[in-house]
Amino acid sequence: MKSITLSSKIIIDKYKKINFQIDQDLSIFLKELGFSNLPIILKKNNVDFKNLKKSNGLILAGGGDLYKYKKNKVNKIRDNYEKKLFKYYYKKNKPILAICRGFQLIVDIYGIKLERINNHVRKFHSLKIDRSKYIKDKSLKVNSYHNYCIKDLPKNFIKVSNTKDGSIEIAEHKSKKILCLMFHPERKMKSKKNILKSIKNFF
Repeated sequence: MKSITLSSKIIIDKYKKINFQIDQDLSIFLKELGFSNLPIILKKNNVDFKNLKKSNGLILAGGGDLYKYKKNKVNKIRDNYEKKLFKYYYKKNKPILAICRGFQLIVDIYGIKLERINNHVRKFHSLKIDRSKYIKDKSLKVNSYHNYCIKDLPKNFIKVSNTKDGSIEIAEHKSKKILCLMFHPERKMKSKKNILKSIKNFF
């Protein structure tokens, strides 16, 4: 069984300890993929990268906004160590799946600004797939749960699909094994079985 590192929401408890919060949808998602979760261990609030050597890949999960767009302590902490995780897996050439906020974080690392958008929360979109290395379907019906969208990509990424309003929903790195999704494959949507199969093959 492959071990995947899942970076998800965090909470700070009354003892000021950082704890990872994995919601039920993500837990079921990993089980459906047939993967185990190799947890992130923090030592003095820094990621223990030695523990991640056994990891077969990284999922930067969604939920919430980047610190730049919603300034609070949790977002600042999460941005900081998720950027370190991205750089570690990028250098190690291990697969990275970025979901919603994770996709936003990656483009932010490259200096791309997000745009505020309406009608993308609790909505569904029909997408046409163009030249994907990892998604074999010609179309997908996906969900949407974000307030900020991506309209531009770093030079080393290619657009795979966008909505009618120009919001980029799927992108891939040109040479690295990085797949970015603005929708949530772990949540309810019509093409869930299709995208789960693609993600399993991706890893």
